[in-house]
Amino acid sequence: MYQTILKKFSEDGIHLNDEQNNFLKIFEKNLPKKTFFANFFNKKSKKGCYVFGDVGRGKTMILNSIFKEIKHTKCSYHFIELMKFIHTELESVKNTKDPLEKIARRMASKHKVIFIDEFQVEDVSDAMIIGKLLNLLSKMNVFIMLTSNAKIENLYKNGLQRDKFIKQIKQLEKDFVVYEFIGDKDYRLKNINLNSSKNIEDFNQDEIFNFIKKNFNFIGDLNKEFRINDRTFACKGNTKDFIWLSYKDFFRQSLAISDFLAICKNYDWFFIDDFDQNDDYGKDIIRRFIGFIDIAYIEKVKIKFFLNNDDIRNLYSGEELSFLWDRTISRLEEMRDINDK
Repeated sequence: MYQTILKKFSEDGIHLNDEQNNFLKIFEKNLPKKTFFANFFNKKSKKGCYVFGDVGRGKTMILNSIFKEIKHTKCSYHFIELMKFIHTELESVKNTKDPLEKIARRMASKHKVIFIDEFQVEDVSDAMIIGKLLNLLSKMNVFIMLTSNAKIENLYKNGLQRDKFIKQIKQLEKDFVVYEFIGDKDYRLKNINLNSSKNIEDFNQDEIFNFIKKNFNFIGDLNKEFRINDRTFACKGNTKDFIWLSYKDFFRQSLAISDFLAICKNYDWFFIDDFDQNDDYGKDIIRRFIGFIDIAYIEKVKIKFFLNNDDIRNLYSGEELSFLWDRTISRLEEMRDINDK
């Protein structure tokens, strides 16, 4: 498994840091040596893994790579998706005895491995369910893979009836590989060239989609709209981490600084394509774009422009906003340099 995953990362131009590499070795060491995941449900083998650390440290990327190599029946959920599923299932069995155990048995009958991404309990109803459910699944020989931004002892901090939740989670901790990805930088900065002033690459829509999908390891289709300040806007795609916008569509709309602030608070990564050059006849579009960059600069978000063999300095050729435009170019250069360090 270890060598196979390393080879695939290398083919994609991804080089693991020491912590990511070490975790793969530890994970493989805690599994049987003969057949991957065969007969691993014994007293000596670990029953799952809990990988935690700050955003952008490669947790999802590494666990996804392992998940793809597993040949047994498996499924993956974002934590929010999982809880929606569980609450729906509970509604269907609410008048039966031990409803949560019934749901666990259904899941265990279909899947030997379950991967849960972004494990972060905030709701009391979720807290009272998830700890017990995970313990039931583990006892039913389901291998559980979890990623989280939080240490186990910090989960559901200050939550109602937290003692019950922590008691359940601590039972799992004894049987899991628990590993922290520390890292000092978002690993995606190494894989995504954030050259904000000049693009020497040429991407079509499918290539951009695949480029984003590879670096953010998401499963499924991209969303096509998002809500900001009680308004709905179209986009080419978004997840919790990033948003993909069309320059000529997005900045033609009536947008205020408050909208830019809200969107920069919601997303860490911005991908923008479909650029149009503008002179002073299109100064409203340029003015909105300048406002967006001002906020993005303050909020320290990361931006990649798909300019397709062009220079962003050529985006504006007018005179009225030349001073503001020069400042914007300077800020983009500074943002690029900071991210490249």
